[in-house]
Amino acid sequence: MKDIKELASGFYEIVNGEGELGDVLSDDFQFDIMPGFPFGGLQDGLDASKGFFEKLGPLFDSFEVHAESFIPIDDTTLVVKGFYRARTAKTGKDVDFETVHFWTSNGEKLTHYKHYCDTALLCDALGTDRPT
Repeated sequence: MKDIKELASGFYEIVNGEGELGDVLSDDFQFDIMPGFPFGGLQDGLDASKGFFEKLGPLFDSFEVHAESFIPIDDTTLVVKGFYRARTAKTGKDVDFETVHFWTSNGEKLTHYKHYCDTALLCDALGTDRPT
């Protein structure tokens, strides 16, 4: 069994530029992005999750996830508190905002993700109501 904290840490490393999503996400991964976040909604499966990042990427000159606290619930459930740091492509604005992530795993790979953050702050920096 792989440690869920290590899997989640691997995800953050990938989002920040090192590795492939398939290394830590299951093929049937459920990537649940909150409404109000660009391209929010349920991304059903690994390919849809990859597609989310392909759409999100052009909105930013830089985008980083910084995990600060890992709070284990049990062997397959984890809560992570952290923040996003980004510079938007359209407006050039820098934005830092807090986030909380809920993770589950099947013991080998991550299977589900749900996050919460201040989408209004992000949309203001993007100079838009919400990309769809």
